[in-house]
Amino acid sequence: MSAATTEEARDPVRRPGWRRGLRILGEIALAFGALVLLDHLLTGGTGFADVRPSPYWIPVLVMALVYGTGAGVVAAATASAFWLVAAHGDGTERDYLDMLLHLSLPPLLWGIVAVAVGEATLVRKRRYSRAERRAAQATRDIGRLTDAHERLTRTNRALQRRVASDPRTMGHVVAVATRLAAKDAAERCAAIAQLIALAARSEDFTVYRIVGDGALVWLRGAAVQGHSPGRPDSLSPAMVEALAGDDRIRHVARRADRTRLAGLGVAAVPLTGERGAIGVLLFHTIPIEAFNAHRMAELTEIGAWLAPLMDGSA
Repeated sequence: MSAATTEEARDPVRRPGWRRGLRILGEIALAFGALVLLDHLLTGGTGFADVRPSPYWIPVLVMALVYGTGAGVVAAATASAFWLVAAHGDGTERDYLDMLLHLSLPPLLWGIVAVAVGEATLVRKRRYSRAERRAAQATRDIGRLTDAHERLTRTNRALQRRVASDPRTMGHVVAVATRLAAKDAAERCAAIAQLIALAARSEDFTVYRIVGDGALVWLRGAAVQGHSPGRPDSLSPAMVEALAGDDRIRHVARRADRTRLAGLGVAAVPLTGERGAIGVLLFHTIPIEAFNAHRMAELTEIGAWLAPLMDGSA
């Protein structure tokens, strides 16, 4: 966008347009045509020399008040032209200085008034335009604030519903954790699986315990239904080495780990006890937003408290 276009958009008073200019010229021509006709009918074509104030003031003032300096100056120039042409024939004998003053004073006054009134009109229009722009901006701002308030209200309601329905409340976690001391081994395993699901926000996982020639299933999440190629009952020694060879979490967000996890899952948390590597926690599906620094730290914490529980159940 050019500088001129930007200026026109900022100040519509300076944007006349050719149609508007033609309309102004037409109005000036119509007004002075009517005055010239009236002059010939009433005064015999003397340019209203004996009429005070002159009717030529009317279009000059109207154009300056309505359209501004440009139209006012054009009207003043037109009035001056008609005045200078017609004022010679008023039949009055005057000396040279009196005739010069008689001919030059009205055009001078018309020009001064056209500029003064026209500039005052333009200032008024600019102030009105600025007020309109500010009002429009205020309306847009109010609309944006209303939309933001509605979004915040919806978000607040959604968060309230989420908090009300979220099972990961402190009381619920404590209640699940107390089941870790149950005498029934199946109930203890169910409590561990539920704690993992609450902490990781996923129930699609398998915990493998490392044995001499690989790893066997020790615990499954509630979303894992039986044996499948992607959720095997055992892992080969090569898979165990690839997934739990060190303390680093493998996940598909890292390109080097994708081949190790191919067909098995999206994240593998090594479990290390007092005797070294004792197992691996394999998540088959997990939300993609989990692969950030905060969630990786959470998965590390899961491995830190899960390994002793697993090691102690040996």
